[in-house]
Amino acid sequence: MFPEFAVLFETPSSPLRYFCRESEEDFLSVILENHCEKAITALRYQWVTIDASGERRTHTSSGDSYAVDVFRAIAEPRSRHLLSPSGSVDEALLTNVRAGGGFIGCVSAGRRSWTGIAEGAFEIQLILFADGEIVGPDPDHYAVELQSRKPAAEFVARQIRLAESEARDVIPALSALAEPPLFGGLGRVQGDPFDHWVRHYSKNFLRTMSRRFVGIDMRAAKLRHLENRPELPRFYRQSPSTQ
Repeated sequence: MFPEFAVLFETPSSPLRYFCRESEEDFLSVILENHCEKAITALRYQWVTIDASGERRTHTSSGDSYAVDVFRAIAEPRSRHLLSPSGSVDEALLTNVRAGGGFIGCVSAGRRSWTGIAEGAFEIQLILFADGEIVGPDPDHYAVELQSRKPAAEFVARQIRLAESEARDVIPALSALAEPPLFGGLGRVQGDPFDHWVRHYSKNFLRTMSRRFVGIDMRAAKLRHLENRPELPRFYRQSPSTQ
């Protein structure tokens, strides 16, 4: 039904070879078509697989438009996307590459083998639309994770500004925020997502603040990034009678 994506499982020639998928992923892959007039700005989905021995595994993927300062929808209206365990591919990107356009990509190291899978199930856990409407059961509380980013980033930025205004070394303050024992992690049910993001942003700032690039003050750039995280829309769900 979708030959533009099917070719990716057949070791396509250049330049589509960069998007190729393992042939074993074919039966686990699905096509997402956004028939809404609203863009999708966050998406979380999960595969559950069972191998011949009966071992059950889960593989969760998610992505959103608010992770970086440059906004890009996860799925524009009337767009198509291949969702496979090794990643997603936008049909528009394939069309652009076929026409000679460039792209930015990366190579995934240590790919997981999908051979020997006897049974597989796919579930969309959460969809967030550009206007704030959310759909899906959201068992991992991904919506709360998204909402926690900006407050956590601004909290870490305030600690940095406070240390600077008092002429204190920022490293001890951020180290204390980065090291508290926490249960779970980002994308997990356990623990407070706000605490996890505080820890993440603190560790990230400490890791990059001393790096030097020509013409770039990484400390200042990271601080601006923390203070200017994108605003998320107000989340809401349609009532059952309006769906």
